[in-house]
Amino acid sequence: MMNIVRPFSRNRLVLALFLSMSLLLTGCSEGTGDDKGNFLGLSLGSPSKEIVVKGAPLGAEEIPWHIQSTVAATVLRLKGGDPDEIDTKFNIVGSGGIGEDETTDIKNFGVQNVQINDFFRPAEAPELYRLGARLIMVGPAGRRLGLSFVADYELSKDQVVLKGFDWDYIRAAAPGAETYIIPTEALAALDEKTAKDYTDFRSHILTNAVSTGDNATSVQNEDYSIVTFVMDRLLVDDKFELRISDVEDGNEGYTEDSRYIVHDGGWVTAVIPGKFSLSDEKAFWIKAVYMPKTEKKGFLGFLTNEELIGLFSTANLSSTTE
Repeated sequence: MMNIVRPFSRNRLVLALFLSMSLLLTGCSEGTGDDKGNFLGLSLGSPSKEIVVKGAPLGAEEIPWHIQSTVAATVLRLKGGDPDEIDTKFNIVGSGGIGEDETTDIKNFGVQNVQINDFFRPAEAPELYRLGARLIMVGPAGRRLGLSFVADYELSKDQVVLKGFDWDYIRAAAPGAETYIIPTEALAALDEKTAKDYTDFRSHILTNAVSTGDNATSVQNEDYSIVTFVMDRLLVDDKFELRISDVEDGNEGYTEDSRYIVHDGGWVTAVIPGKFSLSDEKAFWIKAVYMPKTEKKGFLGFLTNEELIGLFSTANLSSTTE
């Protein structure tokens, strides 16, 4: 994993002294903050208003102001916000301790979902509140990432005083995949700068994508490239393979010509160049196979944990534009 700035060393969470659900929903009597109910609003680029607390969806008005402030400060710091401005806006002291990830630029990402997992006073430090939460964020092109954080803070009148913070990316439960076919010459026309920039690269692929099957512009064997975008950020030790096959069933397929690009430290794009027909009669299958890292235990530890996250037939792929 990447090196994250950690103002304190997080020990294993002790699930003790949980605050009651009524306290979680109504907040504490110390301070009320002002206008924290909009922490999932336009200022965070959010397409969603849903917050989930221990499995129950709630409106922002039902969440204590200090939890809202801490979540808002987390999102804005990850998006590169100025800590002094964040402290002032959300009544926080110490948001500069929320470390940024230098490998990934998520300035244009919005919050899709917030899930509050834990909120309690830790037994080893009862003067603190400990907040554990998960965030799902979405970029303009549909890219997603998930992250979790743990924040320790005190309340001083109407301020959240941040004492410790730790965050990391989390694995997507079911990564999404999108597949397109473009002429290989269009792919080869990309310069290095465009190829490295995810937004420009994706726009180029979608602009040059062709239809297949009944809508194919050509049924002759020509030079094409299959391009598959994994729409969720993968963790460092996870693997992904793009395979082509004559059969629909199973995960097996040909992989020798597959090539991979990693954009922005975590989004994988696979490319398979080849000479083939786009006709319905010569259709084949494209399989996006995800292999999350697992601990290999026991006699069957050698088996690979594979998940089919995308199955596409060249008989029905359509061209598209962004």
